Amino acid sequence: MMSRTLPTWSFFALAAVATVAITWLTLVISSQPGLSAFTLVPLAAAACIALLLVPTDSLLAIALIVYLFIPRTVLSLNDLLSTVTPSLAVVLVWAVRTVTSRDRSRVTAVGGGTQSLVALSGLWLVVSVVTHRAQESMIAWSLDFCILLLLLMVVPSSPEARSNLEKAFLWSSVIMVVLCAIEFAAGSNILLDPLYRALGLPEVQHWSVYRATGTLGHPLYAGLFFSMAFGLAFGKRFQVGDNRYLWFAAANILGVLLTVSRNSLGAIAVAVAVVLIPSIFSRSTALRSGSKILIAAAVAVAAFAVTQAPVFQDRLTSDEAQGSTNARDYIFGVALQAAADHSWLGAGPSTSIVAAAPFNPRGAIMESAYLQTLTSLGVPGLILLCLLIAGGAIRAIRTRSYGPLGLLAAYAFSIGFFNILESSRPSLLLGGLALMLTWQSATPGAPSMLPTSDRHRRPRPAALIT
Repeated sequence: MMSRTLPTWSFFALAAVATVAITWLTLVISSQPGLSAFTLVPLAAAACIALLLVPTDSLLAIALIVYLFIPRTVLSLNDLLSTVTPSLAVVLVWAVRTVTSRDRSRVTAVGGGTQSLVALSGLWLVVSVVTHRAQESMIAWSLDFCILLLLLMVVPSSPEARSNLEKAFLWSSVIMVVLCAIEFAAGSNILLDPLYRALGLPEVQHWSVYRATGTLGHPLYAGLFFSMAFGLAFGKRFQVGDNRYLWFAAANILGVLLTVSRNSLGAIAVAVAVVLIPSIFSRSTALRSGSKILIAAAVAVAAFAVTQAPVFQDRLTSDEAQGSTNARDYIFGVALQAAADHSWLGAGPSTSIVAAAPFNPRGAIMESAYLQTLTSLGVPGLILLCLLIAGGAIRAIRTRSYGPLGLLAAYAFSIGFFNILESSRPSLLLGGLALMLTWQSATPGAPSMLPTSDRHRRPRPAALIT
């Protein structure tokens, strides 16, 4: 049976066309808040038709590319687009086309444990919304969480869809590194700053050193993406034994350097450890234990070299960096007080800022997704979030899917140090994709993606490039 994974050049040509079309639609809607339904409906219909024409297995990758290259700050200008984001629309189209497809033979079955955990998470969201008077902001956030994270976990995906998604992560990270390098060298975002000024968006650069943001509007979001792409590339090297993945890993270390993000550098270290430890004890990986340790040591040296770069040293020793560290320590106590004030059951989805305000006279930002979850969804919500992450990691280890494991490890660490879950609903997509790739990773004994004659051979690394 012929594989439905797309060649890299045709895949990105297709994704580029779709992204440009959806970007244009997004800018039209954002710049005209009073756009009539007679204009909006045909535009939305045209976008949906375009998504129905592209291969189903390319839609998740397109959703990621749309998220990355349509500035999320632009989406915040329109109430509709801040909830029903373009990437969310692509995910919905993918889900509908996948569920209604007649060919279900190649999708990975979703286990009962996954379905039960997702059902419990959704149920707790409903309970939390209903018991807190169902405010509009709660409903909007819960809708995005259910579609961009929970839905991705329970809709069965094909190996081809996951392969295309991994390609999108890796090659998009290279493009993003190039954009960030140009931005860093120029000392301004020459592509997007004029657009931001035209739309009246505020300047984000307030640090002692310039920190690249790419198309993601903030260095922490760019750093998160780079660390996730690094984890995927580093893990894939151990998974399939292709040294070319190390070039992607190196490019993303450079990307983290350009964002000057301390927690992203820590996420790289965590991804290396989480991938290395189980792979050392596995006899099925493509490397001997000594080679694994040498590669890990080389990455450690590269990461240390990044910390010695003048721009990183300036950031590490600056007063603002120390202030950020102190604020994170301070907000921990604030979150505990706010959670206790609501009987440890949460103040309602997406309400951490409001709930913490009475205990936060300094007005410090709650820079931790886990503390946000504790405050908004209480101890049950925090436990469910941790179970989603831990369960995905365990599944990836059992199936020896070290690429998705590294991706999830970097995500899980990084979100502990900034307020991503409630400050950027479109970014829930990153967590959903990481959880999907791990929870739906193929079982070692599952049907192979390769033709029958090749099933006992190692997957050909050339699929990364061709």
